[in-house]
Amino acid sequence: MELFHDYLDQGIIKLSKKVTEPTTLQDPCNVVRSGGLAAKNRHVAEMLSEDFRPMDNQGNYNYCCGGGGGAIPMGGEMRKQRMKCGKIKAEQIRATGAKIVLVPCHNCIDQIRDLNKEYDLGIKAVHFKEIIAHNMIVPEHMIPKEEDEEEKA
Repeated sequence: MELFHDYLDQGIIKLSKKVTEPTTLQDPCNVVRSGGLAAKNRHVAEMLSEDFRPMDNQGNYNYCCGGGGGAIPMGGEMRKQRMKCGKIKAEQIRATGAKIVLVPCHNCIDQIRDLNKEYDLGIKAVHFKEIIAHNMIVPEHMIPKEEDEEEKA
């Protein structure tokens, strides 16, 4: 996430467009509170979005999604607990009116996708790298040549 921030901020990665649907941002416990990257996390979301809608209690004060600490692969009763724990996150997301939740953490993205199904949020959870890869401008010299062009050279 920090590298994405720096590359976008410095113009090393340029985007052809921003996400037009309303977006919000998940603040992963590990990235934000443990990693100290709340400001950069939000700045990346703002650089990727035309209509960014922060959740209440954004940054260090945002609620945990309930999917960390290795809880994601556990099924049965643990899944029920994850859904119960994640209800406040689902309510936060719903309150923004966002259609896309930008998520820089693999545990969080799985949890938010589960919360979407459980609470019928009507959102799509997307990792930063998916948006960047889809919308980045690839410099001409880095575009692979077609086989026919290579044979002629």
